[in-house]
Amino acid sequence: MKILKSNYLNFIIIFWFCLPIAASANDKSPFLIEVPDYVDKIFIPSSKVMVLKDRDSRYTIDQIVNNNTKNFIPLPKVDNIVLSEESYSYWVKIQLEGEALSKDRWFFEIPDSHVGEIIAYMQVGNDPPVLMEKAGYDHIYTTRTFRHKNIIFPIDQLNIGDNKEVKVYLKYTSLFLNVLFYKISKSETFLEYSNTEYLMLGLNYGILVCLIITSLLLYITIRDKSLIFLIAFLIGSICVGLTEDNLGAEYLFTNKPFLNYILMKYAAPVSMLTIVFLAVQFLEIRKEAFKLYLVIVGIALLNAFYFLIFKSMNDVIWRMPTFLLPFLLIFGFILTKLKREGVKVTYFFLGYIVILGGLITQVLRSYGIFISDNILVVYAYNMGLLITGLFMTLSQTEKFKILKEEKEEAQQELIKDLQIRERVIEEKVVERTEKIKAQNEIIELKNKELEWVNNELNKQRVQIQDLNSQLQIENEQLHVDVEHLESARVLMQEVTLEEFENMFPTDESCYDYLEEIKWKNGYNCKKCGNELYAKGTGPNSRRCKKCNYNESVTSGTLFHRLHFPIKKAFYMVFIVYSKKGDISSTKIAELLEMRQNTCWKFSKKIREAMDVKIHEFGSEEELKKKGWEALILA
Repeated sequence: MKILKSNYLNFIIIFWFCLPIAASANDKSPFLIEVPDYVDKIFIPSSKVMVLKDRDSRYTIDQIVNNNTKNFIPLPKVDNIVLSEESYSYWVKIQLEGEALSKDRWFFEIPDSHVGEIIAYMQVGNDPPVLMEKAGYDHIYTTRTFRHKNIIFPIDQLNIGDNKEVKVYLKYTSLFLNVLFYKISKSETFLEYSNTEYLMLGLNYGILVCLIITSLLLYITIRDKSLIFLIAFLIGSICVGLTEDNLGAEYLFTNKPFLNYILMKYAAPVSMLTIVFLAVQFLEIRKEAFKLYLVIVGIALLNAFYFLIFKSMNDVIWRMPTFLLPFLLIFGFILTKLKREGVKVTYFFLGYIVILGGLITQVLRSYGIFISDNILVVYAYNMGLLITGLFMTLSQTEKFKILKEEKEEAQQELIKDLQIRERVIEEKVVERTEKIKAQNEIIELKNKELEWVNNELNKQRVQIQDLNSQLQIENEQLHVDVEHLESARVLMQEVTLEEFENMFPTDESCYDYLEEIKWKNGYNCKKCGNELYAKGTGPNSRRCKKCNYNESVTSGTLFHRLHFPIKKAFYMVFIVYSKKGDISSTKIAELLEMRQNTCWKFSKKIREAMDVKIHEFGSEEELKKKGWEALILA
């Protein structure tokens, strides 16, 4: 066992002065704790505690009681001695005067919950020791006899008579640094204190949960990234609180004791990082001082990495020399910003001061500089986290309020600007209206002049319409006469090839002509005889409205199943007909720029049609009278 270096000198001085007092005592041990009748609570200082190191855990309770009490070492008369990590297993002995204990019910309490295992025994007088409790991080919480967040057991269950000494033996097996701090309370006082403590802790966690919900709703509203870090900070605060008061093992993971170690190991680094990132994001340090941002975040991440990788379970992150550095740099930036911008003290600034004070307190406690059993000191960090979370949430609400006010101011400015623009527009509208009114008067005069002119023009228009109607009738008659004349000339071979090309310049004109001569006597469906038709599929084809039969315009003609442009087919019919079939396919191919084989096949088809028609009409003269129209139709 080793006393912390900060108290080593005090230990030597006090122990030296305690020796004469111990030697002059009569029949009572200087380590015997007297319990007066009129008190209801006693705090046992470390100076009244005796300790025996048992590194290999080789001693049993019987050996401790019977043979090895001389090996117990008294501690100096200073409170809250912390046993170091060098002693993995050790025994603690506390002697109580039993007269007052026999008159009421008392509870022995071990407030330090960060312990791997504590086995508590109690001995009354010279009676054999009795096992009272076995608890700690290594045990399932539900196996405790008395389910309280601290380790407790009653000391009045045994037969304690007058003037009998009561000895309490505690065997520690722990990886953590443990404070030798104990309480003895009457049952009424213990229940009142315990209920109040649970109530306050419940309020603490309830408020933190409410702040988390508030921050989450606020984030959904304004989408500020700093609110994410605030929520993470509040969750980290809950985790840190659970490691301090042991409520996690009592309510959250009662059957998984290994989670105690995980929570103890990771809660503090996570809380540290969330505080740093929250402050950095809220203060916009990255945008205003990027190098300082890199230093702060870098040190914080290195602290967390070094602690999680290289530190053991019995270490605390508060004992790292560089732990406070990022927080002090952030605090310096806040002071500089307040001085530079003249900003009033905000909720964030107040919250940060509170959390910085709590962190400094934790650092001092970890080095043994500031340790107290006062309830305010014990829960100082928890209260600091709660107050900080409240202030941080209020700072976000304040930020939201500022954004809302700025938005309202911008809207007011926009409304003013729109009002000014509206007045300007109204003035321009009035001015423009006057100009339009003057122009309307001029236009009205002009309209009267135009009205007279229009009346005259209307009279002339009526006369012109009459003339145009007469000319249109005459032109239509002339056009019909010309068409009949041209058709007659074509059919009677009275036109040249050039004139023929002018009459049938496109395939469409050929299809139109073919449609005209094919259905000149009306349409009759080949399948059902119906006379009603609609436009069919293909050029100039017709579809029966009754049976939906689609008849091609080339069906039943010389051009059925034609595989080249119908215009050239028309030319070929004209040429062969005009030459009475006496023209070679080579010549036709040269004239029409087509393949000779194609021209030979179709010219042969034309000659065959001519032979059929000559036979049908009786002579070539009759075919010439009928014209080539008779040759086209089958």
